[in-house]
Amino acid sequence: MLQTTVSKPLLQQAASELIKEFPFSIFHHLIQKGRDLARSGLVYNVMVVNSHEVEGVVSDTTPHEVMLDLTHASRRHRCPCPTEGLCPHILALFFYVYGNVFDNWELFRLWKKGQISAAPKELAAHEPKTPAAKRTGKTASLPVVAHETVEDWWDQFERQYEDFFARQQSGTNWPYRLAFQLLPKLGKNEGRQAGARPLRELHAALFLLEKLREYGEAQGWSDGGFSSYRQFSWHQDVNYVAGRALAALEAFSTQSPPRSLNALVEQTILYVRDGLFWEGELSPFGYDLYTTAWETLFTKPAWRQEERAELLRLAKSQDNIRAAMAAAHLSFLLGEDDEAIALYRAFPDQAGVFLAEWFGRFIQNGLLKRFEAVWEKTKRDWPLYLSHIPAFARNSFLGEAAHWFEMYARHRNRPNAWEEFLQRSLPYSVNEYTHFLYKQRRDQELVDLFLWANITADELPPPMLKTLQARGTELVMPLYHRTVVKLLNEKNRSSYQKAVRYLKTLRAQYRSIKRLDQWEAYLEQLLAQTARLRAFHEELKKGKLLP
Repeated sequence: MLQTTVSKPLLQQAASELIKEFPFSIFHHLIQKGRDLARSGLVYNVMVVNSHEVEGVVSDTTPHEVMLDLTHASRRHRCPCPTEGLCPHILALFFYVYGNVFDNWELFRLWKKGQISAAPKELAAHEPKTPAAKRTGKTASLPVVAHETVEDWWDQFERQYEDFFARQQSGTNWPYRLAFQLLPKLGKNEGRQAGARPLRELHAALFLLEKLREYGEAQGWSDGGFSSYRQFSWHQDVNYVAGRALAALEAFSTQSPPRSLNALVEQTILYVRDGLFWEGELSPFGYDLYTTAWETLFTKPAWRQEERAELLRLAKSQDNIRAAMAAAHLSFLLGEDDEAIALYRAFPDQAGVFLAEWFGRFIQNGLLKRFEAVWEKTKRDWPLYLSHIPAFARNSFLGEAAHWFEMYARHRNRPNAWEEFLQRSLPYSVNEYTHFLYKQRRDQELVDLFLWANITADELPPPMLKTLQARGTELVMPLYHRTVVKLLNEKNRSSYQKAVRYLKTLRAQYRSIKRLDQWEAYLEQLLAQTARLRAFHEELKKGKLLP
């Protein structure tokens, strides 16, 4: 019989190990199903192979021959079902064996409470009890820690992560949608301090992002792209966890946390700073999280001053541009705009993107005098900052900055300020400046802009070209001349044919202003310059520009 063949201390040890390694709050579905299988009489042919190994058959949808080693119950077991790690069938065998020696209901109660130090009633009766245990007839639970630390949380996350990952089908593959399964479990056990749960969820997300980052780098996935479905799954996890981190940060910062959480908040600074220096695909998110946290969570001026000093030290000792830009961000938060501007001047290859963001903040929040002061001190360097923004991103950032400047100019009724910004942003603001001058009917300045930017007639929208020509024939003639030169330089018959069409338009324009003598002189000079372009001359004859 099992009562005499199974060691009671060994069985009690196995129970404590399972309760510790598989918390009920996380694995309650497995535990409940295993208990239900054992209670339903679906475990049979159980035998003790030696003093510590137990075998039996568990009938679920199909029979499963399972084995459990009581000396290491959380790791040494076997079941043919597809579930990796501990499964309901192994737990069913354990509940069956345990129920033949002790009380399964008491075990289940202790498991739900997580009382891993508690002994079953049957054994506890033979052990000395504390005075409290004598009075209540119950065993004592783990002592409650009054103040957890962030380090305690990360230790708990590590244990839960290792257990979760060990139960996946392959340790070399990133488990599909891991974040959707594990992240809620990491953040679920609310800290013992009231109101700390959103902060714990933030740390759970940071912990898992760190694991995702390490795994992605090991696989060579840090630079983006989707070379496999595994990489796509990993990428989906990164995006999901990043979103949850920002949501947790917002949830905590919008409530009124008690002062007792100040220690946990201050301990969080180092973890958020680590994210600032993430590389690869997580780099933009790390910076966004960092700056958001310092705007909404770490609001004490003393903290910000200390953090800026540390960032400046890192920027100097490690030549770290990201630290310098973050220090500039903190300077703006502290209201020390000159310090931020000085940092931007020291790192012009990064300044444009961040400065454009602050322009928008100032204008959107009605800090117009502050905006004017910052613009006055940075407008000289603005063209340099724009030139360093990558071409693929420049248009979007310039468009956003232009939107805020135009809003400011309308609010202040200062069209000159808007035009100054457009001029300072050339050549990248040609499109915006074109529309500005066109709406004001400043046609000569508009054509001068086209000539300066080497824009030819064939590159202009036909309605705009037609309107300009209607406003003054002589106005647009230089654009046609520039277009002919460009087409001839392309040196192919198709371009020659286009050039002839523009020359015929030019001839009509010269005729309309009664200057055919100038047209003939121009054509004679053009023929001399293109004497070797036989194909072009053939097209001129076809177009009846030559006899």
